[in-house]
Amino acid sequence: MASSISTASIDTAFPVAGQDNDSQGFRDNFSQIKTQLNTAGTEITSLQANKASTNATTSFNGHDVTQINLQDWHQKVNALGTVSGSQTVNLNSGNVVTLTTSGATTLAFSNWPKEDDGTTNTYATVKIILTKGAGSHTVTLTGVTLPMDISGNDSTAFSFPARKSIFVFECFSADGGSNIYMSNPQEYDNS
Repeated sequence: MASSISTASIDTAFPVAGQDNDSQGFRDNFSQIKTQLNTAGTEITSLQANKASTNATTSFNGHDVTQINLQDWHQKVNALGTVSGSQTVNLNSGNVVTLTTSGATTLAFSNWPKEDDGTTNTYATVKIILTKGAGSHTVTLTGVTLPMDISGNDSTAFSFPARKSIFVFECFSADGGSNIYMSNPQEYDNS
């Protein structure tokens, strides 16, 4: 964005040395200087409000960041704790979710990201690290299509075995959460 500051209306040849100068020229120049300082103040305030920050949280509000080379990056963990029943996974709270089930659990998902113009052509994923408590538990993923080898059909519920294990899987969407899919879970020993 180009700056709106313009000094073209300031008469740099005024006042003329060695002659009586009309005070209107001073008033005109001071008026233009004031106007341009106000414009500068508005632009600086906008820059301060919309800057990326290294010492505070920064939101790009769905705008594209291009030609980026990430090094030493991390993902926010949303720790749900020990749960059962209906739970909502809010993607605004982090793209990695940890939870331990203590019984049948239903997971729903909210706040899948969208482009800054509201379109839904954004890919997002959330990794679930689920520790299964004792006993057999059914986990239902609301609105999620499971892999065929887990469900055998388009069901959204699956059962974990009785053994205590940690299951890691991802749910992902390329259209703002209109269609959500689950990857095959990987099982890790938790004995």
